[in-house]
Amino acid sequence: MNKLEDAKLVAEEFLRPAELELIKILARDCSDCFDTNSVIESVKKQNVNITKERTLFFDETEAKELIHKYDIQKLPTIIVSGEVNKNDNLKNFFENQGNLLDNVFVFSKQNPPFYDVSKMQVLGRISITHIVDSSCEDCVSLKQVNDFLKQEGAVVSDEKVYEYDSESAKKLLDQFSITKIPAVLISDEINIYPDIAEKLKQIADEKENFYVLQALNAPYNDLNLNKITGLTKLILLSDENCEECYDVQLNEQILLSLGIFVKETTAYDVKSEEGKRLISKYKIEKAPLILVSPEAKSYPVIDQVWKSVGSVEEDGWYVMRKPENLGTYKDIKTGEVIEVE
Repeated sequence: MNKLEDAKLVAEEFLRPAELELIKILARDCSDCFDTNSVIESVKKQNVNITKERTLFFDETEAKELIHKYDIQKLPTIIVSGEVNKNDNLKNFFENQGNLLDNVFVFSKQNPPFYDVSKMQVLGRISITHIVDSSCEDCVSLKQVNDFLKQEGAVVSDEKVYEYDSESAKKLLDQFSITKIPAVLISDEINIYPDIAEKLKQIADEKENFYVLQALNAPYNDLNLNKITGLTKLILLSDENCEECYDVQLNEQILLSLGIFVKETTAYDVKSEEGKRLISKYKIEKAPLILVSPEAKSYPVIDQVWKSVGSVEEDGWYVMRKPENLGTYKDIKTGEVIEVE
């Protein structure tokens, strides 16, 4: 046999599909468990020839023997035997998917939910309990927590919704020291999803096998104060004769962009009776500007930004003092229009 024929045989052997046998082992009553079909399809896309394919349930004698023999910890799984080491490409493929022992591959990269063999139970099924105040139409919603979990790949198998004043909710409020509504309880099964759990730890408290997430932003029902907090009132004070002045409504847009909920907006002219009263009470010297009610205190961001634009009065109202930060304004005492480029 000459070198050309040798090379031809080597090439033919390299190109020949690897002959494999495949066994799928399933757990019973686990329809929401990880789907191994996607793994099987990826195996079949390799240069292989599946000569035999079978499905076993974990409680069958042969399955038990295989689980013990290969120390299988999670189900469902697949076992592939035969020419799993036929070439480096195939070998690398299997090594990235699980455990490769001699001429046998065992898949071990299951995403939850999966059946834990040692614990004899399915792990990764999350339960969520929402505690809400349906009477508060303006309150923030935590329903997006469900969307977040699903987008991150978690499986929510049980979801409950309780009104905060129901008996079921009252027990939970007391048990978990919940003072803000809405609130969400997420079972610590979420720990089987480490990436999600790490994110939750930044915004929720861990207590008694649950992650407890309370309203992160206002408006919400403050149970300690027995009222809805964060329903901010906004007063727009302007001079209708100052056409050059900046649009005072720009301030409302800024507040909304900061996440401050404005429940009620009222506009006054500097020459109106209420306008004059506000100017006198708060010693206002410039217009246009805004006044924000004490409820804004519920939003930590207000104290961060207000220092550079205004004052906080003794009655808690936030009074804008520097309209020049936004544009042209009018000096109320002199009537002079101050242009700001």
